[in-house]
Amino acid sequence: MMKKRAPKNARIASVVAAFAVTSLLSAGFAAAPASAAPNSAMFLCSGTASGVIGKWGPVSKKCSYTSPASGWSGKLRVYWSVQESTNQSACVEARMSKARNPDKWQSVSCGTKGTGTIKWPSNTASMLEVRVKANPTALAANVDYHI
Repeated sequence: MMKKRAPKNARIASVVAAFAVTSLLSAGFAAAPASAAPNSAMFLCSGTASGVIGKWGPVSKKCSYTSPASGWSGKLRVYWSVQESTNQSACVEARMSKARNPDKWQSVSCGTKGTGTIKWPSNTASMLEVRVKANPTALAANVDYHI
């Protein structure tokens, strides 16, 4: 019994899409200058996470990608900020989760907003995981993040 294959156009489209995402990641598309104001339209993926004082909140898993096989720096920049017009302050950690042996949690930064870099080896399919812990200035912190 022969296995049916996807139409040629569909296979070509999926290869082109994978190439486009890989090219954008390796070209630093998500890496804006630190002084640039966050603009969610220029990021590949965004999500939200929350936490309470002294305890890491639930892990947010919104972004899944495969890093480029070559020409990749091995690092991913994560931008985050707490909700505007609040007294919230947080510490944010992130990691690239793999099917087996997820990376260790890496500190992104603490405060009301920040940018941090986490390790992401080349040619690795991973899910970005983000967790938040509120600082003592508020009972809870809600964070928006982007890559």
